[in-house]
Amino acid sequence: MDRNLAPWQKRDGPMYLSEKRLLNRLVERGVSTPEDLAEDRFRENVIRLQCRLLARVGAVVEVAEDTFEATASGEAIFTEEVCSPWFSGEDLVVDEELCVSDWRLTDFSKLDPTDIKQINLQFFEDPENDYRILDESPAYTRRKILGATDWKLNRLLRESPRTESLSQQCAHWMRAFAGIHTFPDANHRTGMASLYGLLKQNDVDFPDEEWPEITSSVPYCIPR
Repeated sequence: MDRNLAPWQKRDGPMYLSEKRLLNRLVERGVSTPEDLAEDRFRENVIRLQCRLLARVGAVVEVAEDTFEATASGEAIFTEEVCSPWFSGEDLVVDEELCVSDWRLTDFSKLDPTDIKQINLQFFEDPENDYRILDESPAYTRRKILGATDWKLNRLLRESPRTESLSQQCAHWMRAFAGIHTFPDANHRTGMASLYGLLKQNDVDFPDEEWPEITSSVPYCIPR
């Protein structure tokens, strides 16, 4: 069976905790939320995903909604009293056994920061959509859209969960997209439109009545 690291594990930098370091925090602190564990230093959305994955291997238990505690098994893994097949060094090994559903997004490779900027630009250029103009200057607003920080959008794509159900993936995408607030306006609309594109690219189709309508004269899509 192929074994892989989660997308956030393929990184350098101080924004992420390994799963064993996260277990250490839970062992030391007891019952905690992802916000508690993040301490405004680490990526809360990722910690939430890590806790869910750790719960699937019995190292963590969700004692209340969005509230977690290390189990005796998790404490033994952290202290290396047992050798867990789920770990490679500090990191949890993620494979198909940890996926909660076959109905999920698996391919994020066809969406990149340039695509997302172009989607937001379409909202800006569409006369039927309201878009906040910065300093009363459309030219300046356009520059701000196209100059949006690539690393924030790349982080959004990298951190998107691959093992969660489709509904959890969609909720994570919208929460994270609204949270980074990259563009001068239409962040929620851009999140919805880019998510719709991801669903189409992964061959996930919804009846029209089950997908919120994006009202516009422009057919929003991921440019190719």
